Amino acid sequence: MKKKIIVLIRSVVLASIFFGSGMYVGAATKSGAGSQNDPVVSLSYLEYRLSQLEGKTGTNTTQVQKNFEKKTIERGERLLPGEGGVIVLYSGACTAVGKGLVDLTGGTVISESTAIPAYSEMLVPSGDSGVVAAETTVLFVIYGK
Repeated sequence: MKKKIIVLIRSVVLASIFFGSGMYVGAATKSGAGSQNDPVVSLSYLEYRLSQLEGKTGTNTTQVQKNFEKKTIERGERLLPGEGGVIVLYSGACTAVGKGLVDLTGGTVISESTAIPAYSEMLVPSGDSGVVAAETTVLFVIYGK
């Protein structure tokens, strides 16, 4: 009789463990699949969501993707990409003209007649600012306004 009671108690404990683990797994799947708690995201879903966001405005900014254009200028030639434009010196030598440029890479302001450092990203703050080539120069440019 004692053996039957011990076997019964063990059976009840094991059944409780299996039932409890089943409840845990079931609860995890109900709240997880496709919810914020689900860490797995399919590529197709991600592409779909990103396509919805393209070109939409945020609270303070507009997401616009612009590509750099390669531009070669000769000695004495000026390049004024317009307000909000970006210039990256790839090869050659040039100096800032106009009201100067903002060196986004170095975190400084480049004043007029100052040499532009190679490979630095320059923001053009005004329409009359840009660069003048000291020799044949290759730049990558994003034109502004």
